[in-house]
Amino acid sequence: MTKKDNSNPLKEIPVLETERLVLRAFSTDDINDIFEYASVKEVTDFLPWETHKTLDDTRAFLKMSREMFNKYGNIDFAILLKQEKKVIGGISIRKWNDINRCADIGYVLSSKYWGRGIITEAIKRIIKFGFEDLNVNRIEAHCDENNTGSYRAMEKAGMKYEGTLREKTFMKGKFINMKFYSILKSEYIG
Repeated sequence: MTKKDNSNPLKEIPVLETERLVLRAFSTDDINDIFEYASVKEVTDFLPWETHKTLDDTRAFLKMSREMFNKYGNIDFAILLKQEKKVIGGISIRKWNDINRCADIGYVLSSKYWGRGIITEAIKRIIKFGFEDLNVNRIEAHCDENNTGSYRAMEKAGMKYEGTLREKTFMKGKFINMKFYSILKSEYIG
């Protein structure tokens, strides 16, 4: 049996747009914008990674992001707010490049922009990209069951609740119940 090559067939991260957003590759020029939101504990409370303490943490993220794109095809998009010309978060699509054609998405947004529908808008664009450009069949996402804003954004983007997995993830010193959502290509309306 031959092991499938999961290396990335994409040469570069594409630029995607919505009415208010540009989703594009992170760059070293974004370091201060990234640090601004990634250094806020409230923003990282429900995320698997630690709050950035220094710009070195942010540099390490940028390096890891590029390596994961090159090696596995994981695509980390910076969320740029057109009006402010500022990176205010990130959204990723991962695991799309395998035999199952099942992608996973995750996201983060500066707390200054919560409650404005920005993440929902970004999720919808990533879903479109996944189905139309990456040819995935299923896109899924999950979050801590206490992260109301996150799962509401998934619902507003058309994802369906599949269930809560009890103590699914050990994160930041405790087991977390995770709510799982998905959307299938057959359910997608472009």
